Amino acid sequence: MIIILTGVSGSGKTTIGQRLAQDLGWRFIEGDDYHPAENRKKMAAGTPLDDNDRQPWLVELERVITQSIQSGDDAVLASSALKERYREQLRVDPEQVRLVYLCGSYELILERLKQRIGHFMKPEMLRSQFDDLERPSDTLVIDIHQAPEKIVDQIIDRLNLPATRLLLDGLMFPEAPRWRDGWLWFTDQHAQRIVRVSPDGESETVAELDDLPGGLGWLPDGRLLVVSMTKRQLLVLEDGGLRLYADLSDLASFHCNDMLVDARGRCYVGNFGYDLHAGAEQSPAELILVDTQGACSIVAREMIFPNGCALTPDGSTLLVAETFASRITAFDVEKDGALAKRCIWAELGDAYPDGICLDRNGLLWIAAPNQSRLILVREGGEIMRSIKPLGSPYACILGGDDGELLFIASSETDEPESAKQQKSGRIETMAIQP
Repeated sequence: MIIILTGVSGSGKTTIGQRLAQDLGWRFIEGDDYHPAENRKKMAAGTPLDDNDRQPWLVELERVITQSIQSGDDAVLASSALKERYREQLRVDPEQVRLVYLCGSYELILERLKQRIGHFMKPEMLRSQFDDLERPSDTLVIDIHQAPEKIVDQIIDRLNLPATRLLLDGLMFPEAPRWRDGWLWFTDQHAQRIVRVSPDGESETVAELDDLPGGLGWLPDGRLLVVSMTKRQLLVLEDGGLRLYADLSDLASFHCNDMLVDARGRCYVGNFGYDLHAGAEQSPAELILVDTQGACSIVAREMIFPNGCALTPDGSTLLVAETFASRITAFDVEKDGALAKRCIWAELGDAYPDGICLDRNGLLWIAAPNQSRLILVREGGEIMRSIKPLGSPYACILGGDDGELLFIASSETDEPESAKQQKSGRIETMAIQP
């Protein structure tokens, strides 16, 4: 799909277009970059363009749009396209090209133009743009008298745009996504199996359990570990079968869930703390360390549903999602794997954090299933981005060849029997712009 943002100069086409493209993981195309040098000189001199001036520009934009459609690339294009015949020329395929008109008053846009420095479009030319404008009547109209993020949300909602792509569906309840050796690995929890899927969507079952599988991780020698949730055990896959690696049943208050395995092979495992699906009263839980020899110990207590974990690249800080406390908690990791200096990394308001992963800038992607969105959060709690996938997201991980592909495990429900019947679980992907 190609979305063309239209409107007079100063209506916010570039600002909105860049933000929309980023949220969708699409390419952004700045239409002004395709003006011939002669056009730019005229506008810089304060001379309005006529139809003859604009025709080479429109031909070039038409070529770019056609090429994007033929190559299967989604894109957001910012282009004034003031007249109906201009828009018709750019709408090369009505099924794949959608127009959005950014509408605002002359006074507001003039004030914006006066604040722009170094742009070839002069404020005194705005009146000529309004004179040439043939307001579209057959497209989505968005009022620009509101914050850019609200405008982007409206465009996504009203065009019913998916922020993600579907990689795999028909799953019962995907959890614990991990990227390794060119594959996305995850557990299909209520199907009681470990699965891996290629970026092309080819999937295979790696192992089956007689219990619910939770978190995944690998030992330094390449052996796969998986949490056996209700048995409160850690299993290792070797010689084609699963065997007991560590028994956590004496330490975990209730079902174990997610797990992080560090580069040394030390495992951090959380648990529910109480019978969530039976409606039991909330109780605190423990975070359990399994060391490189398989010895188990509690390294943090009084945690409210410790769930997804992330480790900083230098291994010095462990982040833990305390789901029903709506916060991310941080610990210093000591040399022996023990945790110290517990503090709140981010308060998340009403969001319930489930699976988490750090990006290369130290920002944290958080799956918040109760809000049916993923949020990108800076330390301290500032939300940098918000993404609505196809289903409610329960976990996420960055992967792909360049580490810029976000994999999302989503579902319509986490209730066990409903999940088995609906099979609404999905793996979704979204390209993250570097």
